[in-house]
Amino acid sequence: DEWVENIQNQSVRLAKLVNNLVTLSRLDEARPFPEKIIFSLSEAAWETSEPFASLAKASKKNYTQRIEDNIELKGDKNAIQQMMSILLDNALRYSDAGGQIQFDVYRKSNHIIIEVFNTCEPIRKEDLAHLFDRFYRPDKSRSKHTGGTGIGLAIAKATVEGHGGKITVKSPSGNSIRFIVTL
Repeated sequence: DEWVENIQNQSVRLAKLVNNLVTLSRLDEARPFPEKIIFSLSEAAWETSEPFASLAKASKKNYTQRIEDNIELKGDKNAIQQMMSILLDNALRYSDAGGQIQFDVYRKSNHIIIEVFNTCEPIRKEDLAHLFDRFYRPDKSRSKHTGGTGIGLAIAKATVEGHGGKITVKSPSGNSIRFIVTL
């Protein structure tokens, strides 16, 4: 039974890896999002965040969010939701026990800002510069229990850039991390 379960887990992991590699390949194309439409980013953010709020609560983590109403975006809704899911999933996976996770979507000047913050185990400054690199994982020992492949943040970055935006990461204290998407 344990052997079968291990094979099933590895199969799921490989399927995710293949899907992510296909996504990365598509994002490398000249026009990765050929059919952008205007959609409610506010509603898309609520839809995306709902399961993460429940998971955070079940994991005894403090989850807060602030999603401004009536924000619209011209883009690929599924890709934007996938990008938000990647950031929220990372926050959930890498936040410390009893930690804080915060998700904010708001307007600032002529831009739309999406921020995902979480407290975490200490992170080295030199790792921050490489977080968006494909297959990069700061701590190889953590990847086994978190299940990460080092591709998610590369997909998030390519998605943001494919929508004419930018994504940055900050960790002033070293014990927290904040991803900031500007569209």
